This record gives sequence, structure tokens and C-alpha cells, in this order.
Amino acid sequence: MKNKRDMKGITLVALVVTIVVLLILSGVSINLVLGDNGIIKKAQEAKKRTEEASQNEQVAMEEIAENLTDETNPYLPSSDFRYVAGTSVDTGLVIEDKDKNQYVWVVVPKRSTVYKNAGLKITEFTEEEYKTIEADLIAYTENYKKRTVGLPSDYKDEFYADSSENWFANKEEYDSAKQIMLKSIYINGGFYVGRYEAGSTTNRADEGDPVKTPVSIQNAFPYNYVTRTQAKHLAESVNSGNKNSSLMFGIQWDLMLAFIHQKGKVDNEILIENGVTMGNYKDNTWNITNSNAQYSVNNGDNFTSGIYNKTGAGDILLTTGADSSFSKMNIYDIAGNVWEWTLEKSSDDSKPCTIRGGAYYKEGNDDPASSRNVGAIDTSNNNTGFRVTIY
Repeated sequence: MKNKRDMKGITLVALVVTIVVLLILSGVSINLVLGDNGIIKKAQEAKKRTEEASQNEQVAMEEIAENLTDETNPYLPSSDFRYVAGTSVDTGLVIEDKDKNQYVWVVVPKRSTVYKNAGLKITEFTEEEYKTIEADLIAYTENYKKRTVGLPSDYKDEFYADSSENWFANKEEYDSAKQIMLKSIYINGGFYVGRYEAGSTTNRADEGDPVKTPVSIQNAFPYNYVTRTQAKHLAESVNSGNKNSSLMFGIQWDLMLAFIHQKGKVDNEILIENGVTMGNYKDNTWNITNSNAQYSVNNGDNFTSGIYNKTGAGDILLTTGADSSFSKMNIYDIAGNVWEWTLEKSSDDSKPCTIRGGAYYKEGNDDPASSRNVGAIDTSNNNTGFRVTIY
């Protein structure tokens, strides 16, 4: 039997050993926790890496949103309008007012690849910022200025004097209208264009025929025999809800072509080289099955109802939206049928007005959708009409 002294001695040794072991372990633990490679240091580094990764991910997400996503807001101009079922932004979103006039939303992507110099965060809209926005859109659509009478630089959205009634009074008024258009496109990522060429419910066979509010409906007579200034005034008279309606600016026409090319995946050569497969031209054939369409073989003097099978070259003028083959992204007849007045200025002083898109008496390789040509202030004939835009 061990005595009490032996028992105390053993306990003291065990205590010393225990203390030594604890000290060793605590030293190791402190080093593991607080050392250069300790747990706290590694936790701090891990936290830093996580924060950096999160920041990088946020930047990447912002870049994707900025560069790859179409930020577009196809609003309804007012309660008079509704979205047409079965249409979408990707295939050509259509809206319709209470009188069945239809318009298509043209997407203008809100991307830094479009607004390379203006950027995506303009809020004040100064004179210089408007100029930068316009310059960016011109650069974005430069490809659609190739087919012109004259040089591409000969055509600009700028004021030119015209004493005709209802034309812009001065440069300031023209620039104000253009800025309203540019601001709306920039903010909303798009604008509306008439699904069809401006139409008339009765055939206009002479420039003296009564002037009435144009329609944007299928199977209407082309609203021809109007001057550029008359077309401007008529375009401003349509129902546009709480928004603005006008004749198209040149840049809007080019943005429409970019939309059809990119969203509709239409071969660019069709738009800028030969539009014979997408419009009503002299040198193409077609078989229209739309029984409500009408055609004219005498340049619009009168029209005949019913189906027409065009088997060879010929000058056949058609009512609006005669056949789906003339439609891209739900927009009809931007190539062929009738020329369309715009607000763009040509450098030809005797013919400062600009028309786009070709006509039924022209050949597709001469005047595709991107085509620009000139007209005089008093020009009014059977082969030239217009199209309404809302923004």
C-alpha cells in the first residue's frame, strides 16, 4: 500500500507534465490560429478572395447586361392602343389602336456597343450629348448608307428652308423635333413604325384629291400624290396617344434596317444590294393569295380587286401589305411598292428631299430597302408615299 507522500509526489509530477503538455499545445494552437499561416490569417484571406470574386462577378454581370442584353421598353402610347396577340419583340411586336392602325416596335439595343461615346447613363441631355447620341447611331447604322444617289455624306437629318405650309419654321424647331426622337429612342431602347406604308381608304389618283388622315392598315390604297411637307403634316395628324407621331427621320429608317437585319436575321445583301425577294419591283414575280388585296396595272389610276399572279416583269402597284412575302419582322413594303418620304436632307439644292426604299417601277438591284434618292420640294406623284413613326 502506497503512503500519502508517494501519492502526492505522483500527483505533482503528473501536474507538471500536464502543464508542460498544455503549454506546448497552447503554443501550437496559438501559432495555428495567429501565425502567418494561421487559421485567422487564412480566414481573412479567404474572406478577401470571396469579396473580390463577388465584385468580379458583379462587374461581369453588369458587362453582360450592358453589352449582350437588349434593354427595350415597348410601351403603349395610350389606353387607345393594345398589344396584338401572337407578336413579340423577337419576331416584331405589333400594337394596334382603336381604329385598327398597326405599328411595329423597332428595337434599338441599349448597349455600349451602340452608344460607344455617349455611354448608357445620360440623364441631362445637353446639346453636346444629343450630338454624341446621334453620331453613335449614325456610326451604328453606317452600313445602310451604301446605296444612294450621290455620296452617303450627302444625306443628313438637318434643317433646310422650305416656305411650304406646315414645314419647320426654323432650324431650332427641326432640331427640337429630332432631339425628342433621339431622347425617346435612347431612353426606351426603340420606337414604333407603321406596320404598313401610310394608306388611304380611297384611291388617290391625282394630287388634287382630298387630303384625309392616313391609316396604317392592310389592304389600303397607298397614300401617294403628296409632297414631302404634306407627308410630314399628315404623319403628325394620326393618333399617337401621349407620344409624338411624325414622318420618319433618316436615322430611323436606318435603325429599322439594322433591326430587320439583326433580329430578323435577314441577309444584309438583300437590304443593301438587291431587294427583289422582299418587295414589289418591276423585275420580280409573285402570286398574291390575299383576296382583299388590290392591284393596278396603270400606275394607280384605278385598282382591281382579287388575286393576281405576276409571271414576268411589269409595273404593278399594290395596296398596302398585299402579301406576307413583302414582310420582314412584321414590317411590310420597306422595299418596293412606293418610295417613302423622310425628313432627311440631301445635298442637292434643287432636290433637297429624300425618299427611301425603291418603288414598283424600279428593279430590285437598283433600289433596295437601303436606297436613298432625291426629290424636289414640290414633287408629288403616284410612286411616292410615306410611313408614320411614333415615339
